Parts: sequence; C-alpha cells; structure tokens
Amino acid sequence: MSFEKRKEAAMQELKESGIWKSNSIPPALIMLWKLGVRARPPHYNSFLKNALLMGLWFAAAWGALMWLFQWRSVGLPASGAIASALVAGIFFGVAMAVYYKSSARKHQLSNWLDLPSKEGDAKPSQAGG
Repeated sequence: MSFEKRKEAAMQELKESGIWKSNSIPPALIMLWKLGVRARPPHYNSFLKNALLMGLWFAAAWGALMWLFQWRSVGLPASGAIASALVAGIFFGVAMAVYYKSSARKHQLSNWLDLPSKEGDAKPSQAGG
C-alpha cells in the first residue's frame, strides 16, 4: 500500500506547487493507473527514466505516423525511417527529461522515497541538508 500513499502525497505536493495538472499528471499516466500500472508522476522519476520513457514513446508514435503519412509515399527506406524516428525520440526524450527535472527542482519537490508511504508517516524534514 506504500505506493498509493506516496502517490497521494505526490499529487498533493504537485497541487500545492502550482504546477498545472496536465503537466504534473499527464493523461497517459492516468490511463496507466487505471490499468493498474504503478507508475510515478514524471516529476518524481529520474532524468534517465523520463528520457527513455518519453523518447521511446515519442519515437514509436511519431515514426509510425510519419511512415503512414509521408515517408512511405516518398520511398524512404525502413532503416532511414527508424533512424529518423530514433533521433527525434532522443531529442524529445531529453527535452522532456530536462523540463521535468528543472520543474521539480524549481518547485522544490520531494524525492519519491522521501514522500510518506504509510498512514501516519510524516514528511522528513528538509532542514540540515
């Protein structure tokens, strides 16, 4: 049950920080939660995890759309399409990871493991370090 408690604490912290709900809890995350996936809000993921997750998702979606609507008709080889999609995914993933990391730092969000995980857990003091 610690995930659910941390999720509630994270959602409260994000709400209090003033970050827009669409940025702090994107629709894809809500869908994952409804499917039972225990995914953290992106502000609480590591830089690398955000870069990989966002980049892979974008590369697959953007590459598929570009193949269907553009690249196939101009005769771009599959290897060129895959390379282009991967490069776009890398740029998108890194850009999103930078956004989430800098936003978390700007709003002084807690580390995921520092969020209360049980009933009665208090948020650890951030004084002294």
